[in-house]
Amino acid sequence: MDYEQFALGIRSLVEKTPLFGREKLESVLVINPRAGGFAHPARYRRALKSLQAAVTSSSEMPTRGADTAFRTLPTDSPRHASRFAINLLEEAAIKPGSTWLIILACGDGTSLEFLDELSRAPSDIRERFTMLRLPMGTGNDASDGRFLDDSLSRLLEHGSIERQCALLVKPNPAGPANKRTTGSRQDDSSGGHWRSFNIASIGLDAYVTHKTNQLKASMPGDSYKLWLDIASVFYDKVYPPRDMLIIAKDAQGKETARYDGLFLLVAMGVSGCRTYGSNKPILPDADTVCAVRQMPLMQKLALKTRVAKGLHRSHPAVCLFSADTLEIHYSGKLLVQMDGEAELLQPEDFPLVMERTGPIIRYLARRD
Repeated sequence: MDYEQFALGIRSLVEKTPLFGREKLESVLVINPRAGGFAHPARYRRALKSLQAAVTSSSEMPTRGADTAFRTLPTDSPRHASRFAINLLEEAAIKPGSTWLIILACGDGTSLEFLDELSRAPSDIRERFTMLRLPMGTGNDASDGRFLDDSLSRLLEHGSIERQCALLVKPNPAGPANKRTTGSRQDDSSGGHWRSFNIASIGLDAYVTHKTNQLKASMPGDSYKLWLDIASVFYDKVYPPRDMLIIAKDAQGKETARYDGLFLLVAMGVSGCRTYGSNKPILPDADTVCAVRQMPLMQKLALKTRVAKGLHRSHPAVCLFSADTLEIHYSGKLLVQMDGEAELLQPEDFPLVMERTGPIIRYLARRD
């Protein structure tokens, strides 16, 4: 995919952004050419049209009154975005007078790779980085703006710099998953864990994520809905349900609720009002956790429609609540997913802990 025209348009907007005043700006566009927004010709044409409209609307704006460097880094393999992040963090350490704007034109998985490394950096360096995640992937649930014109407007008149939390997903330190947690570097004193910047979950939807990713390797596109239909029928046979205990805690570590029994899935977001699976509002309001109890097949199929519309709060099998930490006890194998990347948990990996951090990632939010 020829992305030169896209990169030129982004550069034009960066050179007009008023967000960083007169600071010296190092701007980097990270592109995954295999992401859905680039790989599908019709989607890419629509993206170029939105980009050109933004460039045209900024034509009367003055250019930045400070040095602005711009470069484009295309990924070509898994974990390539992680290597980019490591290199840029090291470069920032020897350029103390610079501010960094990182624009991720990727899918959620590639964005996760970059953010995972960034979030583990020392705070004095991490605070010099600001992220803009463009919806150029397949699902785009973790992007800054569901549509490209919204995202691009944040570089111009509608953006403000804010901070977001992350989720730490921590398997039992004695379990095998602790030894393969992705992104954990040898100098990471926090121990082995995964991170999420949108939603982490276990159960049915993690299985759907896993199967979707497998199919993506040979058949690019959004097969989430296909696998959701299939998984609703076969999931319980692949992962027979066992009793689960879910303990919710607040920011001070005080237990606020507990739930037990058979559960179909448990999802936790870095905040409420979060989507996954290509815009499914699993967290439709301010609550940060959704737990769904096991149910017969026909009820599962009916619940899909309610989740797609964000109308599942009133369903008797759905528990929506808020927590800063979840402690999940289980005695079987189960899949966990973080922003669309799945891992298999063994019985020894429980209890599994999902824990919200404080705000650690600077990003461009929308200011109306």
